[in-house]
Amino acid sequence: MRFIVVIWSMLWMSSGSAAAIEKGVLELLKERIDDKPHHAQTVKSGQERAILCGYCHGKDGNSVKNYIPNLAAQNPEYLVNQFEQFAKKQRKNYVMERLAASLSDSEKVNLALYFASLTVTPRTTEHPELVAEGKTVFSRICYTCHGKDGLGKENLPRLAGQPEEYIVKTLHYFKSGQKRNVDSPMPGIVTQLTDQEIKAVAAYITSM
Repeated sequence: MRFIVVIWSMLWMSSGSAAAIEKGVLELLKERIDDKPHHAQTVKSGQERAILCGYCHGKDGNSVKNYIPNLAAQNPEYLVNQFEQFAKKQRKNYVMERLAASLSDSEKVNLALYFASLTVTPRTTEHPELVAEGKTVFSRICYTCHGKDGLGKENLPRLAGQPEEYIVKTLHYFKSGQKRNVDSPMPGIVTQLTDQEIKAVAAYITSM
């Protein structure tokens, strides 16, 4: 089973997982990442546009509600992709669909780089007794895409330090067969997890 999951994940990553991102937006992101002299101004512009985001995701990108994800230190390409999917209603959320649709390509990129520049505040799991089991689960099926430290890369999201409730809720959502992202392989992967394993891996991810 582990072999199948690893191969599936590798095929997904190599098949254009950033397909939902318009080429122009992705190129703009790369240009601004490479534009070191103006990086501070780009981040500042993102911070100014992020005022509304703070009500749910926290002023410093660390979620103020346990069922809402952190954006701090998230991979910018992943964030831009999510903005694009929300704007096109490929990813569903009443508030985010409308906010993302109001953003220009430049604002999407600035916001992504702003949140990527922030630091994740350490969290304490409510179930420390499950951390060891969760580490085993993570090492078995999560590390191929999200990395051994849970940091992800490019269009693969950082998981480390995410709120426990958010992780549990999201994994159960995937387990029900639903896709949060149009190109996500997660529903097929999570079906092999028991409810206990979901709870354990969430405890481990939060504590990372």
